[in-house]
Amino acid sequence: MQVFASYLHLLAVAVYLGGSIAMEFVLGPAQKFIPPAQAQVVGQKSADRFLVLVWTALALFPISGMLLFFAIGAQHTSDFFGHSYGQTLFTMMMLWVVLVVNGTLITFVFRPKLAEKAGAGTTGAAMSDRMKQKELAATWISRITRADLAIALVVVLLGASLSYGNGLL
Repeated sequence: MQVFASYLHLLAVAVYLGGSIAMEFVLGPAQKFIPPAQAQVVGQKSADRFLVLVWTALALFPISGMLLFFAIGAQHTSDFFGHSYGQTLFTMMMLWVVLVVNGTLITFVFRPKLAEKAGAGTTGAAMSDRMKQKELAATWISRITRADLAIALVVVLLGASLSYGNGLL
């Protein structure tokens, strides 16, 4: 069970972190070299597919993490959260919550704003306002995804400290 849980956990980490790095440092910069309309379509389609992977990875983290937790038997320590292992694990769980909240904001708040289309009778002022809203949504998505990448790197370091030591905190 521990090997299976470890495999699932590491697969989720690789998908989340590797995909985030590819989206941020490969796809994002490449979009600057194609026409804006095409860049928007490429960004939309790749983000649609990547979000499926992100949400799958975010779901696998607690499932595989709990399997690992019980397979290792670490929960039997008295005053679990009073030791560095428990404190590090708790910190990782809180950072996972931040990733889920950020993913929710991107998926259900900011991406729908980017997908809004203008109606037939839209005035110039309304179009200008809509474009400003889209630019603001794109800016927030960019900021959140960069923060998520940094958070994911911290979580990986904390996880490594649990695997090869007793935690960092």
